[in-house]
Amino acid sequence: MLSTDNLKKSLKRPRSPYANMPVTDTNIAQALDDSVVFPVEKIVQNPLPGYVAPTSLSFSPDDTFITYLFSPDQTLNKKVYSFDLKSLEQELFFSPPYGGLDENNISAEEKLRRERLRERGLGVTRYEWVKTSSKKKTIMVPLPNGIYFQDLSCPNPELILRSSPLSPIIDPRLSPDGTMLAFVRDDELHVHNLLNNETRQLTSLAFVDGVTNGLAEYIAQEEMDRKNGYWWSLDSRFIAFTQVDSSEIPLFRIMHQGKSSVGPDAQEDHAYPFAGQSNVTVRLGVIPATGGPVTWMDISCGGKQLLQIGDEEYLARVHWLHGNSLAVQVLNRRQTELKILKFDIKTGDRETLLVERNDKWVNLHDCFTPLDKGVSNFGGGFIWASEKTGYKHLYLHDASGNCMGPITEGEWMVEHISGVNEAAGLIYFTGTLDGPLESHLYCAKLFPDGDHPIEPPCRLTHGKGKHMVVLDHRFQVFADIYDALDSPPKILLRDLVTGDAVMTLYEQPCNVSKFNKLHLEPPVMVQTQANDGTTLYGALYKPDEAQFGPPPYKTLLSVYGGPGVQLVSDSWIGTVDMRAQYLRSKGILVCKFDNRGSARRGMKFEGCIKHSLGRFDAEDQVAAVEWLIKQGLAKAGHVGLYGWSYGGYLSAMALARFPDIFRCAVSGAPVTSWDGYDTFYTEKYMGLPSENEEGYDYGSVMHHVHNMKGKLLLVHGMIDENVHFRHTARLVNALVDAGKLYELLIFPDERHMPRRLRDRIYMEARIWEFIERSL
Repeated sequence: MLSTDNLKKSLKRPRSPYANMPVTDTNIAQALDDSVVFPVEKIVQNPLPGYVAPTSLSFSPDDTFITYLFSPDQTLNKKVYSFDLKSLEQELFFSPPYGGLDENNISAEEKLRRERLRERGLGVTRYEWVKTSSKKKTIMVPLPNGIYFQDLSCPNPELILRSSPLSPIIDPRLSPDGTMLAFVRDDELHVHNLLNNETRQLTSLAFVDGVTNGLAEYIAQEEMDRKNGYWWSLDSRFIAFTQVDSSEIPLFRIMHQGKSSVGPDAQEDHAYPFAGQSNVTVRLGVIPATGGPVTWMDISCGGKQLLQIGDEEYLARVHWLHGNSLAVQVLNRRQTELKILKFDIKTGDRETLLVERNDKWVNLHDCFTPLDKGVSNFGGGFIWASEKTGYKHLYLHDASGNCMGPITEGEWMVEHISGVNEAAGLIYFTGTLDGPLESHLYCAKLFPDGDHPIEPPCRLTHGKGKHMVVLDHRFQVFADIYDALDSPPKILLRDLVTGDAVMTLYEQPCNVSKFNKLHLEPPVMVQTQANDGTTLYGALYKPDEAQFGPPPYKTLLSVYGGPGVQLVSDSWIGTVDMRAQYLRSKGILVCKFDNRGSARRGMKFEGCIKHSLGRFDAEDQVAAVEWLIKQGLAKAGHVGLYGWSYGGYLSAMALARFPDIFRCAVSGAPVTSWDGYDTFYTEKYMGLPSENEEGYDYGSVMHHVHNMKGKLLLVHGMIDENVHFRHTARLVNALVDAGKLYELLIFPDERHMPRRLRDRIYMEARIWEFIERSL
C-alpha cells in the first residue's frame, strides 16, 4: 500500500518555492516546512508532524480492497485511495473535482456541523461504500457541489445530485441495500432512488420556524455525540427520524462585530438551551422510504418547563432491530437513569427493555449491539455496556432485556465494540486491560458460561501505545492503526486469530528530517498522588539541560481537567503537542496531569466532581505543583497555567483560588459561570441550578476573583457559539469590580477554536509574549 516504492517517492517534498516570499494565508504552510529553527508558527501547523497517515480506513464489501483518505503532499487536502489486498497495489480512487471542500465553498449549516465534528479536513472528508449485489466497487462521496459516485473501474466520477450553499445537501447516507440515498435539504428529509434517478421529499412538516426533520439538534451534536437525526432500517424499507422543535427556546444572538457591513449576515441566532431552562422538543417518527404516513413513537423528549421536568428528556440513541422494531435510548433530565425502549413501528406501542441507573450520571456510549435471531440462541437479544461495577463492561441480554451475565469484568474498562462474530461466539473490543494510558484490541467469548468463571480476554494488538482498529467483514484480518509516544501513527494488517502482522500498510519513520529539525522529545511519564491518595498520571516536557542548565525551571501546567478527556497517555499526540514543545525549547518546564474527573479511569475517579466543578480538579493541579517543587523540578513562585475551553476555565479558576501558587494563566474560551452553559453538559455534572445553588456559586470564576494576584490573559473568539464570548465579558466585569488587572486577546471572526492560520499564528505569538514577561 503506502509503503511501496512509488508512493514513498510521492512523499518526498521538494524545497518550497515560497521559502523566501512574504508570509500570506496561501503560502505560509509551505514556508514553514523549510524553517530550521523552531518558530512560533510551528505550533499551529496542520497536520501535526507524523499525523499524515491514512484515515477513515474501510474494507470493501467483499474485503478485497482497503480504502482510506490520504494526502500525498501531507496537507489537510485529502483524496480517496484504494489498496488491493491481492495484488498489493495502491491507486488513487477518487480525486475531488474543483479541489473538493474548503472553508469558502460550504454553507453556513455545514460550517456549524464542522464545528460540532471538530473537523478541519479539506478536499474529501467523508466517503461511503455502496453495498449492492453487483460486483461493482463503488463509493459515494459528498462534496459541497453535490453527491458523487465513483466506480473503481471507471476513470471519471458521476455527479448524482447537485448541491449549493443556498440549498445544501446535508448528511447524505446510503440505504443498507445500496439502492437509495437519504439526505436532508431545507430542513426536510429526502430520498433519492438510485435505480430510477428520482428524488422524493418524505417529510413536509418543517414549515414552522424552528422545526427541522432529520437533523440532530445542537445538544445532540455537541454533547451527546449523536451527529445524525435519521436512521435507515436494516432492510432499507423504513427510515426513523427526529423532528426537532426549537421554537420555544429563546434565541441567543451573536453579532459579527468584525464585519464591515451591518446587514443580515452580520448576526446569527441560536436556540441555545441554558442550564436550568427548557430543552428543544424532540419527536421520533418512522416513515416508509418510498413515502407515506408517519408513525410517531411516544418518547416525549424535552420541551418541558423547569418545574415540569419529566423522566424522558433526551433522545440519546436509536437502533433498528432485526424484524423492524426500534430500540431507543432515552435519558432523564438529571442523567441518572437511561431507558432502552422497544417500539412497534406500526402502532408506536412501547415496552421497556432495560433501565440503567447511576447515582453520579449515566455515560452515553455506542456499545448497544443487537444479535441476529438466525445466528445464535440469543437471537433477538443484545449486548449492552454498563458501569454498574464502577467500570464499563459488557453484558449479554436476552430478547426481553434480562441480563444473562457479564462478558467482561475487572478494574478496567471496555471502550468500543469493534465487531461481533455470533457464529463463532466471539466479540472483539478495545479497552484498558493493559493500563489506562494505553488502548488495545481484545477478543472474548460472547456467550457467558454460568458454570465457569469468565476467561480473561485475549489481547490481539502488539506493542505499547494506543490502537484503533478496523475489522474486515469476514473476521479474518484487521487494520491496526497504532501510535505511541515514541512512534508516529503507522498501520499494520494483522491476523484476527493470532494478532500477528500480515503486512505493513503505512509507516513513517520518526527519524526523518522534519522531526530532527524540530528536536521533538517525548514527554517523561510520571505519577503522583492527589490529596486523598488517588494516583495521578502526568507528562513532563523538560528543557534541554545542556542548554538551560539543571532544574528547577519556570513551569507551566497545560490543563484541560474536564470530564470525558484524557491528556496523559502513551500516544504520539503527546509528543507533537507543539505548544508544549515550543515552550520547552524556550526553557520552560511544561507539565500535564490528569486530575480526578478526567476520563478512562472508572466512575469513582471520574465521578468525584459531581456537583463541584472547579474544586477537586483545581486542587489536584495544586497537588501536582507541590510534587514538582518537592522533586526540585519546578521553581516555586514561577508556576503558571494555560488551557482552552474547560482548560481555560480551570486555568482561570486555579489562578483565582490559589494566588500563592500560580503566577499567571492563559485562559482560552473559558466557561466562567456554569449558569451560562448548556443544559446537557452542565446539569450532568452540576445538577440543576435550583438544586445546587452553592455548587454553581462556588464553581463560578467570578466568585473567586477577589483573591487573584497573578496575571491573566483571556483569549476568546467573539462568534463562539459553544462557549459564548459572554463568559469572558462577565468575567471582565467582575475583574473590573474587584480592581484586578487582566489582558484580553479577542478574535472577532473566530468561533470556539481559531481556524484562520493568520489568527492562530498571531495568537500563539501573543501567548508566548505574555508567558515570557509574566512567568
